[in-house]
Order: sequence, then structure tokens, then C-alpha cells
Amino acid sequence: MRMLEHQGKELLRRYGINCPKEYTAVTVDEAASVAGETGYPVVLKAQVLCGGRGKAGGIAAVNCEKELRATADRMLGMSVKNEICRCLLVAEAVDIAREYYAGVTIDAAAGRPVLILSAAGGVDIEHTTAATPEKLRTLHLSSLSMPRRHEILEELRLAEIKGDDLPKVCSMAQRMVEAFFACDCTTLEINPLVVTADGICLALDAKAVIDDEALARQGLQQTDSYPASDIEKRAAAIGVNYVRLDPSGDVAVIAGGAGLGMAGMDMVNNSGRKTGSFLDTGGGISKATMAEALRISLETPGIRGVFINIFGGINNCAEVARGIVEVVDADKPDAVLVVKMRGHSQDEGWALLDERKVPLIRHGTSEDAVRLLTACMDGVRHGHTAS
Repeated sequence: MRMLEHQGKELLRRYGINCPKEYTAVTVDEAASVAGETGYPVVLKAQVLCGGRGKAGGIAAVNCEKELRATADRMLGMSVKNEICRCLLVAEAVDIAREYYAGVTIDAAAGRPVLILSAAGGVDIEHTTAATPEKLRTLHLSSLSMPRRHEILEELRLAEIKGDDLPKVCSMAQRMVEAFFACDCTTLEINPLVVTADGICLALDAKAVIDDEALARQGLQQTDSYPASDIEKRAAAIGVNYVRLDPSGDVAVIAGGAGLGMAGMDMVNNSGRKTGSFLDTGGGISKATMAEALRISLETPGIRGVFINIFGGINNCAEVARGIVEVVDADKPDAVLVVKMRGHSQDEGWALLDERKVPLIRHGTSEDAVRLLTACMDGVRHGHTAS
């Protein structure tokens, strides 16, 4: 479960990490009222889950009530990457001396959590670390023991964090690691982690993601109070996992399992195209669920092709095909569909797709399906079936 900034900061505060004085507001009048308690100048911050809000106008410093009311009125209801801002954070303005970066996430390749530290914090952290990766320091972690203070201090020194800042940032990083494990996070990030002109170390922003499987243990419930899109809400309603990926991607991947899906996405990206969305059907999918899953993928902005990769173990290939056929017959989509499907009731499912001339890979590989999809999207003539 992704958390908004103010929720992530509440998590950080529980573990002794200092944050600026700030309040949430859902109306202009409420923002003006809490700004009076904070004292001007204040910073208004749109509470959205997506990144890039600063460059989109979702963060602004204001110096008086008149300016605050105009800015809050503009921000509430604004769209940031198709996400509507319904809540503001009204924070005291901070005199920043230095900005750093600290985060803990999962290193999928290593199969372990990793602490990431950099002296180059702020809005351009991705660009900075891509251009100068030597500024990023990493320390792999064990869930069985906390990292020793000297280990974190050494990485901070190598990141060129110096002087009085060194022990302060180290203490904050230690508390972050503690919070990451205690709260079952998959990501916990402070960017920027700042040191003020009077030497106080603060988390100026926070990003927290809690493992969905641990919500009950954490006493939390999944919330869609701030959904990234209506499409995500529709996917959650039918019990499938949908992820919006590269906004410039033109291929949607639908798979009966996360592993099959990730392999399919890699193949699409390696083919020279970009994956715009991924949807995991899970097991035991019905005709109706398959039809809605396909419609969700087709309605993802920019999608021109859909790769459907199903192994009929728990799933029934005939039910999958009936769902696809329903969409083909009723909606007549313009996007190219390519299906690789075999297993339980495969012959019946193949026959249904053959009747509608849906491009189909029976006995070939996933790579064959991706090649067929890209060829069809490029306008190359192919038969509707392949071996």
C-alpha cells in the first residue's frame, strides 16, 4: 500500500525522525486556518502518490493569507499525472543549508533490502545519480540484525557527507532501517533529508510503501481514498493486479501469473517496444473477469497492442477465450491482440479464437508471440495463427 507524504511522515515520527511542523487541509479555509498556527511563510504541498508534483506546480511557498488562498484554490482539484489532489499539506518553511538522500528498498537482483545514501538529494535525484552514479552509496541489509553504526558512517563518508552532518544523518538512517523492518515496508524514502541553517536534521519529504500482505499485521486496511486512476479502482474491484508502467508504452501485457508477466514485459521491452501496463489475472479467472481485464488494458492510454500469455493450470483456457471473444465481438478493438495460451481446455479455447481470427500462438514460445505482436503492430502481414 502506497502512503501519501503526510502518512509516511507519521510513520517516521513514530521512530524518532524529525519532520517540519505541518498540518493537513482539505479545503482552502482549513489551509488558511492551519497556516495561522504554523506562521508565515509556509509551503503548500499537494498530497498525491505520483512523483514529479513539484515540477507540475504541486509545491509552492506562500508568504501571506491572500497568496495562500489563491494557491490552495489552484492546487485542490488539480491533476498531477492523472491523479487528483484532494488534500494539502501546510508546512512551516525551512531554511535549508544542505540536502541529502536516504532510502531503504528491496534489491530484487540481490534478494535483500538495501540502504541507499547520497549527498545529492532533492528534486533531480534520479538525474543526478544516473549521471554520476559514484554519488550513490549502497549497503545491503539483513532482516536478522541491524547494520552497525560504523558501517553506515563509512558509506556516508564515501558519499562525501562531512562534518557535523555525519553523525546526524547516520542516526536518521539507523532509525529509517528500524522503521523499514518494523513496519513491513518495501520502500521507505526521505528526499530530501535536509540539514537546516541552525543544524537541525529533518525529513522534508517521505515516501512509504507497506507490503500489502502485511497490512493486517500492521493494523492497516488497503485504501483507495487517493487512487492513481479509475482504471486501478476497476482492477481492484475484480480482484486482479494492474500496474500502469511507462506512459509512453504502447503494449499491454496480460498474464496468468507474475513470473510469466515479468518475463513477457522483458521480452516486449527487448523487442524495442515499451510496456505501458501489466495485469496479472491470478488463478481461476472467469469469462467476465477476463473480459473486464482486457477492457482495462485496452483503455490504458496509448495502448496499441496487447500480449495475453496464459497457462491453463488453475485457469481454464476456454473461459479465458470466451472473455476475449466477448470483447472482440462487442467492442471491436482497434488494438492488436496476440494470445499465447495452452493447458486446460486449450483446444476449445483455440477454436473460439480461431473463429474470430485472433492471432494465436499454440505451441510456440512467448518470444514467438512477441515477435508476432510487434510485426502486426508494424503492419506486416501475418496469418492469424502460428505454431
